[in-house]
Amino acid sequence: MLGIGRSLQGSLARFSRRNLLELGTLAPLGVSLATLSDVYSARGGEKPAVGYGRARRCLIVYLNGGPSQLDLWDMKPDAPSDIRGELVSIPTVVPGLRLSELLPLTSQQADKFKIVRSVTHAASVHTTALYTMLTGTHHVTPTVDQLRATPQDHPHLGSIVAKYLGWRDRLPPFVCLPSLFQAPPVDGIWPGQNAGFLGQRYDPLVIQGEKLSARYALKSLELPAEIPPPRLTARRELVANLSRSFDRAMTAREIVAHTQVTTQAYDLVGASRLAQAADLEQESATNRDRYGRHLFGQGVLLARRLIEAGLPLVTVYWNDPTPAGEGGGEYDSHGRIYWHMRNRLVPPTDRALAALFADLDERGLLADTLVVVMGEFGRTPRINAQAGRDHWPQVQSILLAGAGVSGGTLYGASDKHGAFPALDPVTPPDLGQTLLHALGIPATFEITDQQGRAFAASPGDVVPGLLG
Repeated sequence: MLGIGRSLQGSLARFSRRNLLELGTLAPLGVSLATLSDVYSARGGEKPAVGYGRARRCLIVYLNGGPSQLDLWDMKPDAPSDIRGELVSIPTVVPGLRLSELLPLTSQQADKFKIVRSVTHAASVHTTALYTMLTGTHHVTPTVDQLRATPQDHPHLGSIVAKYLGWRDRLPPFVCLPSLFQAPPVDGIWPGQNAGFLGQRYDPLVIQGEKLSARYALKSLELPAEIPPPRLTARRELVANLSRSFDRAMTAREIVAHTQVTTQAYDLVGASRLAQAADLEQESATNRDRYGRHLFGQGVLLARRLIEAGLPLVTVYWNDPTPAGEGGGEYDSHGRIYWHMRNRLVPPTDRALAALFADLDERGLLADTLVVVMGEFGRTPRINAQAGRDHWPQVQSILLAGAGVSGGTLYGASDKHGAFPALDPVTPPDLGQTLLHALGIPATFEITDQQGRAFAASPGDVVPGLLG
């Protein structure tokens, strides 16, 4: 007779509650779901808070550079002119809720999203702020640029989702588009966008976009004409045989990683479901126009198609439809901020976001799709001598929608000048943990680095008010 009791608690201590509930093979041994729940409680676990597992999928729209909270989502009409700026607010479909005059389309969808006006952290340069927001962890040197992505970096939240869920039906769990962000001063991609210490098998699949044509292509799905399917199968078998001959020179961890990456690569070839989702030609011209015929708009539309096809997490990075020019650079408007907002930045963003919220709702996808719209930080309350706003991590506004999030509402508040949180501050670790929670990933889930050291997937706490 197998003993059940403290020994069971010890042996199951490494499992998450979801793992425990899925261990149906223990039922013949007399271990009920209630017993497993008791084990979870004995480990100090808590029952999942509101919104746990409500999201089947997540779409992150990342506005590179840091949008101005004071000129979009958290306007201060009673502040002095050098703080409130030159824009005025307009009413939305939600009585009493007003947004920037530059958001006429999105304002008509305000009943579908929550504005969080109190996100705060300490990373004041782009590289570490992007890392902080996308990984859900505070950077160790928040005010100093990280000049290279390293294998020691904490993984993107999408890579954590990929680790937890894995590939299903030959579909990758984590996709980004139109490219991974890379620009000076960083050598290569900016840190925080890939799997970091989890290893490359949890990196995002990148669907590349071309700015001038606004076209997207997934080259990895295209089988060269000179390699028919039978020949590909033969090559795969040859590679497998050669790999086995080298196994003795590799560690067990390296063997597993190599095998998984190779399998993923072959799975992509001929993945018709993914290829169909990535084909924007299947969308009506009307819907493509609704999102905007630019790389960002078409990317947001493509993201909707991908999550509709069953991909768990997609990240869309902002990409300027036109060259930035003086004082520009993505949403990083240190000079002439109102020229850039009016002429380059906000109109395509407004169109794409409004189309996304409406489209998801019309298709019935908003009920179980979590949408997050954010950047790396906000902008300074006071307008500078170049008629711009500088970096300001102390407070920013983000949007949340879907998966039970109450639309047409606010969470948190900034002070009268939009400078600091005045109510319910939200840190990136809390935001990251809340996102994972909504996707059904328990707070007890741990990830390990290349040395086998365990880390919390996101070291924050779930904020129920974000999801309720």
